[in-house]
Amino acid sequence: MTHPPEPSSDTGARLSDHPHPQPGLRRVTGWLVAAGLLGIAAGVAGLLALAIGYRLPLLPLAAVFLGALAAPLLLLSVLHPQVTVYERGLWLKPLIWRASWVPWGALAGLHDHTLIQRGKRTRWDRARDGHLITVAGALPPVYAVVGLMAGLGARRAFGVATHSHRDYPALLSAIRRHLPRA
Repeated sequence: MTHPPEPSSDTGARLSDHPHPQPGLRRVTGWLVAAGLLGIAAGVAGLLALAIGYRLPLLPLAAVFLGALAAPLLLLSVLHPQVTVYERGLWLKPLIWRASWVPWGALAGLHDHTLIQRGKRTRWDRARDGHLITVAGALPPVYAVVGLMAGLGARRAFGVATHSHRDYPALLSAIRRHLPRA
């Protein structure tokens, strides 16, 4: 499902939508990430076929290194999903994977975003800020790459940031209201 679900008894009313500020750029990035992941998969399969066919014992090592190049693309594919806020949870739509429903009770923590450059990069740029949200069990396993790369362990997480979500302060406020009390 690519569009957020219509309000129902499961989701409650739609409160706000927080898409990427540049939807065309997001769409092109999604196509490029998908092409990169498909290319890596084809390359690994080709290297393994050659290793078996020609009995080359070191070629599988090249396949392992090529497969490792998928980690940054997997990270990019789920790091900043489009977020729609409902009364009973969040609807997350990543770049290339299926959308996921995250009930408010599954939110586990809010952490500083360690995967973006904070502040201004140029004098014309807006200041960047962001947070990572860890989720207990409601997200697919591909979201664990965010936790691993951000230093949060194997916890599944997603990010929200000023440069990747419209009306970031309202989104962060909605998430903070529903986090478990420490």
